Amino acid sequence: MLYLSILIIIPLILYILKTRNGYLAGSEIDWLGQHIAFPDYFRKLFYNTGTLFPQFAAELGGGQNIYNFAYYGLFNPVYLLSYALPFVKMATYIQAVAFLEHIADGILCYYWLGRGHFRRRESFYASVVLVLAASITYHSTMQLMFINYMPFLLLALIGYDRYSETGKYGLLTVSVLFMILTSFYFAVGGLAALFLYGVCEYRHEKGTSLWSIIKWLWQRYYPALLGCLLSLFYLVPVYFAMSAGRSGHKGQSLKELLLPDIRLHKLLYSGYGMGLSVAALIILCTSIFYKKCREKFMAATLLVLFLFPLFDWLLNGTLYLRDKAFIPFLPLMCWLAASFLYRIGSRLLKIREAVGGCVLAGVLLIASLLTNSYAQQEKYFIYIDFAVCAATIAISMFYWKKAVCTGMLAVMALLCMGQVTLLKEELVTKAEMDRIDSPDIEKAVRSVQDDIFYRTETRGGYSVNKANQNKVWVCGQNLTTVYSSVSNPYYSNFRSEVLHLSKPSRNSLMADTVDNPIFLKIMGVRYIVGSQAPDGYEKIKRFGDANIYEDTEVAPAAYVTDQTISEEDFLNLSWPERQLALLSTAVADTKEKPESKKECVKKADVHMSASRIKGDASSGILSVDNNLEEDGYLFLEFEVKNNKVSKDVTVTVNGEQNKLSAKNASYYNANTTFHYTSLLSAGEKKIPVEFGEGDYEIDNIRAWIGTADREGTRNLYSNPAGLAVTGKGNVLEGTVDSETGGWLITSIPYDENFRLYIDGRREKIQRVNSAFIGVPLKEGKHEVRLIYHSKGRAAGIAGTLAALGILGADLIRRKRRLHGKI
Repeated sequence: MLYLSILIIIPLILYILKTRNGYLAGSEIDWLGQHIAFPDYFRKLFYNTGTLFPQFAAELGGGQNIYNFAYYGLFNPVYLLSYALPFVKMATYIQAVAFLEHIADGILCYYWLGRGHFRRRESFYASVVLVLAASITYHSTMQLMFINYMPFLLLALIGYDRYSETGKYGLLTVSVLFMILTSFYFAVGGLAALFLYGVCEYRHEKGTSLWSIIKWLWQRYYPALLGCLLSLFYLVPVYFAMSAGRSGHKGQSLKELLLPDIRLHKLLYSGYGMGLSVAALIILCTSIFYKKCREKFMAATLLVLFLFPLFDWLLNGTLYLRDKAFIPFLPLMCWLAASFLYRIGSRLLKIREAVGGCVLAGVLLIASLLTNSYAQQEKYFIYIDFAVCAATIAISMFYWKKAVCTGMLAVMALLCMGQVTLLKEELVTKAEMDRIDSPDIEKAVRSVQDDIFYRTETRGGYSVNKANQNKVWVCGQNLTTVYSSVSNPYYSNFRSEVLHLSKPSRNSLMADTVDNPIFLKIMGVRYIVGSQAPDGYEKIKRFGDANIYEDTEVAPAAYVTDQTISEEDFLNLSWPERQLALLSTAVADTKEKPESKKECVKKADVHMSASRIKGDASSGILSVDNNLEEDGYLFLEFEVKNNKVSKDVTVTVNGEQNKLSAKNASYYNANTTFHYTSLLSAGEKKIPVEFGEGDYEIDNIRAWIGTADREGTRNLYSNPAGLAVTGKGNVLEGTVDSETGGWLITSIPYDENFRLYIDGRREKIQRVNSAFIGVPLKEGKHEVRLIYHSKGRAAGIAGTLAALGILGADLIRRKRRLHGKI
């Protein structure tokens, strides 16, 4: 009981240290904007539609395939339990889950190692290694998906042992299924770790022929394969979603994949790797010098995986090289630690093995330090860590057996305390959470919801806007924003390449809140809730501290128009002309030539008060030669050269922010040309500019001013189709009455998996306005029905049903064999 109590107390102490002084156990960016926002949305969607298997997320990113967000816990079995607890806030629930999973990691690891493999003492020390690992302690409040599968991976390892001993494989199959449902991304590494764990014991088997090996592998792993097959209802549509919407990444050369890469952060210290101490490297290297045994093969294989980027690339789904892919191998490192401590405690570790391990580890450390860049303080710590570990091993072998485990855990505890101290800067405060999660905002959002499809955004400054990118207060709110690693490619391209929307965030995956008045109009953002709103919105209500702003002239979600322009002609327009054209015409597959443009765009002379910024943030002025006699639009762009590439660059013009991320950012946004679109009052010549701190230059400033055809805009939206979300959340339907006919234009991002029915007859959908769904429509009154079917969903369900059939047949076979009937 003492060991179990300590394994509970350690996570409790860490949780208290993180949350003391008014903090929550969650980070300001991904935890707040993704890890509680998505599960909360999934739960709201369940309450609204009554289905556990949604297909469409109308509320996110203009409307997208729900499987674009599967990575964030769509079918996570632990999150599904929250559906029965509507009275518990998701932020509270996720914190509790992360804390309990941290405890479960230690207890399950202790149980796995101790069930006939090692003595309780060694099992306990090795389990503490897992509990104190930087990856576990860090991501329990940061990137939850990096580690929230760990309890199921440990259960799978226990289930494998149970199956090997008794032939009962229920635990193994269910654990593999739940691990995949929790995190399909890290399940790749989890399954690799499970496979490696089992294969390492093949030396006990007789026969070395290819057939005997295949037969052995099938007998040992088909229960795990059944778990994979049972998850096909989830994996197949996820695969198709990722194939269509995953953002591109730089390809890796063959030479880069095959040459050894000796980077310590895969194994040591970093929360984005395993997060262990130098002792782990010495244990890994020492294990290679054992005589033939399970640990020798396991250590040699792990070292190969660490050294060659090819395996890093494969474990990351061939997307990129990231150390996070090695986190699922933590249990195997704990196994090696337990074996090492057992050998030391039993006086079985030979001097040549210890010396060989320390020498090999030292060589790898030196090679890594010489071929990679490390801060000087980090180098000193590595040297000290290595010396302490080597000394404690010597002491353990000749004097005090517990010296090595004491030294190893002391170093990890020291690292853990330092990490918690530094982590405070990234955590959400309770006061900030109360402000962001104000009940007044929910009341305000709910008050403007009706059956007609419009969009409502919540605003409150840069940090609040980032937190609200995926925050759905009420189903039907329908955001234009989304922050996800997978999203609709047409919509992403429309934002970045067609309209050149500003990029307030350093992360290339964020489809941010923007102030572009043209974008807000064509996307039908009718309401803004919060402390502020862009120009063009008028305040209509107030709920406590939350204001409600409205623009009644925004586009409906769907409308019929005969004011069209071909995509070829549209793309031949300049960037400012495209935006103004979308206010009076629709882009469609038409052969008609556009009428002479009524909108006026002309180049304007501008002057910015500063072109070189070096040092602290400052304010400035953009002078515009504006002779317009009526309100119009300002279009501005300029190049940014960052002279200090390790820092972000931020420039805000008239309240609209652009950011160029530091070159070493994980998701570098490459935003070297800043674009701004804002309303410009008649005769307005001075525009406020805020320059962020840094060392950068602004060059090649270009500006245009223009006016829109207001009558053309009114005519464009004169025949709205009152679409509403119905069914299981994947149906949009309504009626439209048009005297002239033309094109049905929507602001729903184009996806080939939509089916469109006009008066009950299916019509082929087309892409309009470069990125949205549309179709030609005859004059008259029509019933419109738009249905979304996630690609691969039917095939995945069929695969899962087939797997259930196989599982049932196997259970019957095993039962009959048990009773001697076959």
